[in-house]
Amino acid sequence: MLVVGITAGVWWNWFHEPYALADAPRVDVTVRAEKSTYPDVQETAEDVDTLVRVYVQRLKAGDAKGIAELAGPAFKQPGPTAAEYVREYGRAAGGPVEVTVLEGVVPYFNPVTVTYGRTGQRQELLLVKDDGHWWMGLGDGDPAAGS
Repeated sequence: MLVVGITAGVWWNWFHEPYALADAPRVDVTVRAEKSTYPDVQETAEDVDTLVRVYVQRLKAGDAKGIAELAGPAFKQPGPTAAEYVREYGRAAGGPVEVTVLEGVVPYFNPVTVTYGRTGQRQELLLVKDDGHWWMGLGDGDPAAGS
C-alpha cells in the first residue's frame, strides 16, 4: 500500500500539470507544430498544448495574476509583463487563436508564435521546460538557470 501511495505522489508531482483550463471562458485555440524534419517539434506541440490554452484563456479573462502564475521558476516579477500582455492581447484572445510551435534550439526552450485571428496581431513567446513541466518566460530571469 505504501508503494501505491508513493507512486501516486510521484505521478501527481511529476506528470500532473500545475495549471489547468477552467470551465470558462471558452477559447478557440489551435496548437500546431511548424513543418519540420524533426519529430520532436510535434511532440513539443502536444506537450505545450495545455499551457498555451490556459494562457489564452487567462488573457481573455483579463487575469494578469493568473498569467503571472504561468511564469517559469527562474523568472522573477512576472506581474508587469503579464499585465502588459493582458492590455495588448486580451481583446484579441476572444477570437480564434493559432499557436505555432517552432523548432527549438535545445529541448527545454521552445519559441512559439501566437496569432490572434480577431486582430491579426502576432506574439512571440518563449516556453521553458523545468522540473518536467512547461512554463512561460515572463518577467526578468535567466531561463537556463532552472529552479
